[in-house]
Amino acid sequence: MVKKIKDWFKYFIKDYYKMIIFLIIFFIVVNYPVPYYVFTSGGITDLSDRFEITDAYEQKGSYNLSYVNQLDGNVLTYFLSNIISGWDAVEVEKYQYNSEESLEELLLRDKMSLLNANQTAVMIAYYKADKEIKINSKTTYVYALYDFIEPDVKIKIGDILHSIDGNSVENISILREIIQNKNVGDTVELEFERGDSTYKANIKIKDISGVKAIGLAFINIYDYEVTPEIRFKFRDSESGSSAGLMTTLAIYDTLIPEDLTNGLKIAGTGTIEEDGSVGEIGGIKYKLAGAERDDADVFFAPTGENYEEAKKIKKEKGYNVEVIEVKTLDDAINYLKSLKKN
Repeated sequence: MVKKIKDWFKYFIKDYYKMIIFLIIFFIVVNYPVPYYVFTSGGITDLSDRFEITDAYEQKGSYNLSYVNQLDGNVLTYFLSNIISGWDAVEVEKYQYNSEESLEELLLRDKMSLLNANQTAVMIAYYKADKEIKINSKTTYVYALYDFIEPDVKIKIGDILHSIDGNSVENISILREIIQNKNVGDTVELEFERGDSTYKANIKIKDISGVKAIGLAFINIYDYEVTPEIRFKFRDSESGSSAGLMTTLAIYDTLIPEDLTNGLKIAGTGTIEEDGSVGEIGGIKYKLAGAERDDADVFFAPTGENYEEAKKIKKEKGYNVEVIEVKTLDDAINYLKSLKKN
């Protein structure tokens, strides 16, 4: 039996070796990476599957985050993006803060963005619902490095900022104030933590379009306690800050007796800031398409270009989902309350 198998395999290789070589080469070529992301329309995900709150109030409807499908950029997906409507290839460099930024650094930044967005959503929702929240500490992380930065040692995304010129950084405004009080060409000394060690970096102040800058962006991550308790269950594949508005809405509605959903499937997108303002995001057309396909009743879109694009697409495509413009969290809440009154 073993001899027969060996003989068959030998003759198979002899007769089909050209095809085998072609298939191997074809597989290697189509999977060869290219410096692009390929985006397609995604869908919506019920946010009740992404967090749990102790003794939460229930809703008849649902709040849903809108997402975009992102494919790895390779020869095949790039080729398909040129022939399939709704598939778009975007250069990776458009998502880089500097030309040397790696994919790992991009992914780390997206993870920090999701964590920050969820924390901001919790703080806003709990304060607004008059629930107990206690902030124990705040940690300031390096979020991005710009091309024009000139440090004397290497700084990495994820490093923790401790001080600037010996002053503890309790608020980013302290950093800005010290920089603005210096002259262009001066240096500032920043102390960082990385792993189990600390180090100092001297960075030259540059003039960027009339603004004094050192070429670093930061993000705050909080340690806090809330009552009732909340636990997030986002997947490893999920990242970014664009679900901030919808996460805040979903949390807030589970903390109050009134059901704001009115039994509707509510989708939307937009970042959330600590003052409750809603920021614009990328890929609005994919997210709106996903909301329409998954039968959402309402789609909240950030005011400005996002809303104008969504309104235009809704008209051109004949979508049924209601597109609502929001500038703040209160705009979304007031709209839902108006539905209840009507």
